[in-house]
Amino acid sequence: MRPILLPVCLLSVLSASAEIKNPLRPVPKPAPDAPKAKAEPAPDTVTHVTFQGPKKGWGFVQTPSPYYSPQGKNLGPLPGGTLFTYNDVKSSSKNAMLVAMVRADGTWRGPFLLDCTDIMAFEGDVSSVSPQTVQNLSAYFSLKGKIAEREAALTEATHAANPHFVSARQAQKTYQESISKAAAMEAKANTLSGAFKSRALEDMRAFKYEQVRLKTKADQEAAAYKAWKDAHPVKPGAFASDPQLAALNQALQAARAKVANLIP
Repeated sequence: MRPILLPVCLLSVLSASAEIKNPLRPVPKPAPDAPKAKAEPAPDTVTHVTFQGPKKGWGFVQTPSPYYSPQGKNLGPLPGGTLFTYNDVKSSSKNAMLVAMVRADGTWRGPFLLDCTDIMAFEGDVSSVSPQTVQNLSAYFSLKGKIAEREAALTEATHAANPHFVSARQAQKTYQESISKAAAMEAKANTLSGAFKSRALEDMRAFKYEQVRLKTKADQEAAAYKAWKDAHPVKPGAFASDPQLAALNQALQAARAKVANLIP
């Protein structure tokens, strides 16, 4: 039985037996609600993604995906092909999060919270799978990640004419820098005592108000950028005519042949 890619979470759950050739029964997709009359979604509709897999397992990031500290701080994206294990699933205000250890530079790091929306998850223990199989899967998902990055770069180049491009990027950069500054302020405050610590804590509280302003501005600029982008879609031929993307897709097909019995 071939695994089923779960559209609700863009992931698949397979068995992790010796060579993962005998997948367990796929996790069933959620039963759909009774048909309703079609209607345009409200502008402020928020999509919440749930995870339908088991509480423990392992897998790969399929395309660049955000991950977070246990406290919820965004640590940036993990590249496609990143191997991870997880031992719990937590809810968040947006999507389900996997409590995960990630493999980076030959070592396991974490725990982190990994967004579930673009991963491939497997049941079982990755240590029971042959290293060659893990390597083949990693190569496949790494290429998927590179393709996503290249498509994003082409899209960004196309939208460089967006009148909100520079301001949105700068607003986001300023807000991200404020996160680093807040962390540095907190670290410094933790080394102080007495009146010096009290003053440092007051400065931190004052800076948090500034961060709220910066976050609001970044969100507003991002919304304006997205609105323009949605109104000016990328021309269909932009991807097809890119030689780098063509080479990556060719390599992906070769990599897929080695794992075709393991993925949807």
